[in-house]
Parts: sequence; C-alpha cells; structure tokens
Amino acid sequence: MLQKLYYWFHNITSKPEERGEYSSGKWQEEVRQQALNLSNIEEGALLEVGCGEGLFLIKAAQTHTHLNIRGIDRWQEILDKTQKKIDEGHLENIQLTHADGTHIPFDDSSFDVIVCINVFFNLPTDEIFHQVLQEISRVCKPGGKIIFDIRNSSNPLLNIKYKLAKYYDETVKDLPLRTYSLKEVENLLQKYHWHINKEVPVSFPKNKWSPIFVIEAGKLEDL
Repeated sequence: MLQKLYYWFHNITSKPEERGEYSSGKWQEEVRQQALNLSNIEEGALLEVGCGEGLFLIKAAQTHTHLNIRGIDRWQEILDKTQKKIDEGHLENIQLTHADGTHIPFDDSSFDVIVCINVFFNLPTDEIFHQVLQEISRVCKPGGKIIFDIRNSSNPLLNIKYKLAKYYDETVKDLPLRTYSLKEVENLLQKYHWHINKEVPVSFPKNKWSPIFVIEAGKLEDL
C-alpha cells in the first residue's frame, strides 16, 4: 500500500513529459531547473557528469544553443536512449561519451561550466565523491564554475525518508542515498581551490534545514 501511494504521488508531481523516466520527480526537476538557471553563460563549453537520460542536457542544449555541450555517463544503455532523443530533436550542439565521473576522458581545463546533479547522493563512498570532485576540478578551466547538488544531512525528515525508502521505492533499494553537510562540502571545495558563489535551497524550508542545496562554485584563476 505504501509503495503504491508513493508511486502515485511521485507520478502526479513529476512533469508530464518526464513521467516514467528514471530521474523524474519533483525534487529532481527543481534541481535541474536551478542548474539550468545557473549555467547560463554567453559562450564556451559545458559538461554534464552523470547525464543519464538527458533531462537536463537536452533542455540545456535547447536553451543555450550557443554552447558546446558534452555529457558523460557510465551506463551505455541509458546513453543510447539519450542519443535517440538528441537525434530526434536535431540537437547538433550535444555530444555524448561513455565514461565514469572518477575518470573523465577530457584534457585539463576543457570546460567553462561543469554540471553534476542528482548524482552525489547515489555515490557509495566519500572516496568516490572526492575523486569525482577532483576530476571535475581538473577538467574545469580556471575562472570556470561547477554546479552540483547535495542532499542535506541537517534535514531530519530527509534522513528518515532515506532510511525508509527501501520499503516503498524499488528504484533506490540498492542505492546508498547519501547525505552531506554544507560545512563538509565547503571545506572540500576550499581544498580543491574553489570558492562558493551561491548555495540555493531547494524545496521547503528554504533555509539551512532545506533538504537539498544546489551549489555554484567558481574555480580560482591564480593557481
């Protein structure tokens, strides 16, 4: 009963065009929209790490037609689905690559903006989280920016939700559903020579207890 209720609620709160997609959902869409707003630059190259079925990537290509957009994901099957959408939409400014965020197959300082959303809560360990951030830092240009989100460990209801998730959501039963503290992330960004530009709360309440934060950080130029 709980599972049926959850899927019904999840379905009606997802955007109609995203229903049935693995990354659909109200929170996920709010994160994508914030990332889209923050990723607006006049020219250059944008990379999405963990692009999945392309829900952010395709919208970014349609909105920011002047950008060179790349997406990577470790699942070839889901990349094939995304490529089909790209071809159907005649989106010539997107290219996909089968790759893992811990080994991003691009040269140092290749991108002006790097987006990694609805991903970090699925990473199994702190070590992998650090590896992905380190790789993102490597391929980002000095003066460029990274946009990502975290599930906030300071929100008690979120922690309860994730502990109970295996009982009502089959899609997350094997996922770690990790949360992070803002302070922990701020310290880590400083280690990799980033400064935080914005910390945008997502969903209610819109304060330090928000369940999600979308973070925009800039890479220092004097390295």
